Amino acid sequence: MKKFLTLILALPIALIQATAVQSPADAKNRPDKQEIISLMIQTGRMPAPEKNEKLNSIWKDDSGSKAPRSDFLFCTGLAYLGDYKAQRCVGSAYENARGIVEDPSEAYTWYSIALENRISGQADAQMIEADRERVKTKLTIGYPSPTDDDLDEMVKAQKARIAQYQEEARKAKK
Repeated sequence: MKKFLTLILALPIALIQATAVQSPADAKNRPDKQEIISLMIQTGRMPAPEKNEKLNSIWKDDSGSKAPRSDFLFCTGLAYLGDYKAQRCVGSAYENARGIVEDPSEAYTWYSIALENRISGQADAQMIEADRERVKTKLTIGYPSPTDDDLDEMVKAQKARIAQYQEEARKAKK
């Protein structure tokens, strides 16, 4: 009986340790503040035609690319700079675990911000709205489900983070 209890108590610890040790290639960590600011500066310096070509190819490729982490990081830099297509791509990455761990809350947040920032036609708005509503449905069928106020607070907090990072990126460029 004592061995059984020891095994029961030790098993969760062993599982935690086994999952915590990942190779760098498997890591889909969220970029930290400094990485994001660096991505903002790097993508901001790219020539506009090159940036637009790459973003448009990612925007149109819903099947996923051969470099999902690279695409995610590229879009993250542009998303924090305010590009609505990149914001939608970041939402899609979080929704579908492409280059980052799946996180429906983050997906909802980025889709909401993209919808607010979109500057082109109604078709883009409808597509982004459908993305956001699909993720909201996923979030609200779980327990505990976030309220509309919770979702609004998440979006508000991300917008504040975007503004802060934009200011820090401006300072870092000088």
